[in-house]
Amino acid sequence: MATTHKIGITTIVLLVSFFSTSVFGQKNTIYRFKADGYYGWSLSDNGNCYGGELGMELPLFGNRNWEYTYNFPTLGFATGYLKINEPEFMHHAIHAYPYFHWAIVHTNRFALNLKWGGGLAGIINQEGYRYDYFPITGFACGGLNMDFALGTKFGNPLSQWIINIGADVMAYFNGNVTLDAQNCYLANLKLGLKYTPNVWPLPIDYPAKPVDRCMALEIYGTAGANQLERKQDYYINAAINAGLYLPLSNAYRIGLAADCFFNDAYDGTQRTINTRYNFIKENRMYNRIRAGVALANEITTHRVNVGLHVGIYCFSKIKFPKYDENGEKYENRIENILYTKAVTRFYFTPKFFGIIELKTHLLKVECLQMGLGWAMPDFGKRVKNPFERISFKKEDKEELRID
Repeated sequence: MATTHKIGITTIVLLVSFFSTSVFGQKNTIYRFKADGYYGWSLSDNGNCYGGELGMELPLFGNRNWEYTYNFPTLGFATGYLKINEPEFMHHAIHAYPYFHWAIVHTNRFALNLKWGGGLAGIINQEGYRYDYFPITGFACGGLNMDFALGTKFGNPLSQWIINIGADVMAYFNGNVTLDAQNCYLANLKLGLKYTPNVWPLPIDYPAKPVDRCMALEIYGTAGANQLERKQDYYINAAINAGLYLPLSNAYRIGLAADCFFNDAYDGTQRTINTRYNFIKENRMYNRIRAGVALANEITTHRVNVGLHVGIYCFSKIKFPKYDENGEKYENRIENILYTKAVTRFYFTPKFFGIIELKTHLLKVECLQMGLGWAMPDFGKRVKNPFERISFKKEDKEELRID
């Protein structure tokens, strides 16, 4: 468990570093502070929750043309706390995560934002008055929120204050490869306040240039860990992906991707602790490997892409029978053929990116994985050189340029 804590803390530090680099790398940076209060309900049990969140946001207000192109999106980083009365295995939770706002509507007075984010969380299980354990888990958050500015003119002190109203769905998980290692899903309503200390530069006011719609080839690798039973050993999981993506608009692209998955939890030796996998009788490598093809749908910006991939397994030896050995019916046999992934990419450069993906079978989370990837953003695009047949030795290329 100590190793898990170290990995979790290191990951949070890296996420904060990447976010800080993006914030302070902006020229004439506009930054914003926020505080939100939450009240919600558990979607897994009949419980409720309440808490709060503090964060910092970077509204992208026109330092670059692409920010106008994508309707002024926002990057953010937040930490929060929730008090939860159900389920029993978690009563207190803290989380830290970067997130992204894509403005569906954006005016000086009002903004409607689609939110997506993911990071890490810690869960405290309270038995009586004793805190039993504090595991590091994955955390994902998505929702809609509305920003109402108190003023419409830049320079007016009221315009620096924003009232935020919204709704989020939050997920805490360590990899739901078994029913016992279940995850916690929460739906929350939130009310908050945002303050912008500075309001310069003003948004640019000229038409955005269209994005060059070239097919991209992207390849990445990810890794993570999950459990069969809470408080038991972690199992390694990993994946390799290659895909072709075609932009259909400035903010959306579609793609076709091939996936290869490895999960050591399907090793055929865990039948004594979990009857769900009693149909795996042998410890074979092919039990651990799955492969499939997926249709990718992604919202795109200059540096952040978020999307949903829906795939079909082409190779999988894991086939859930209709009934288990106790005669109980399996509820999630769709896992035999279908998988989904919630994917977030951050592009450090046009060709190098980091990625976080949450693999699920409908609402049953299998694992959270993080990794790195490489992109060829102009795959298929070829610019002809008018002098490609000329052998330049002592000739001056500038004398041959075409104006």
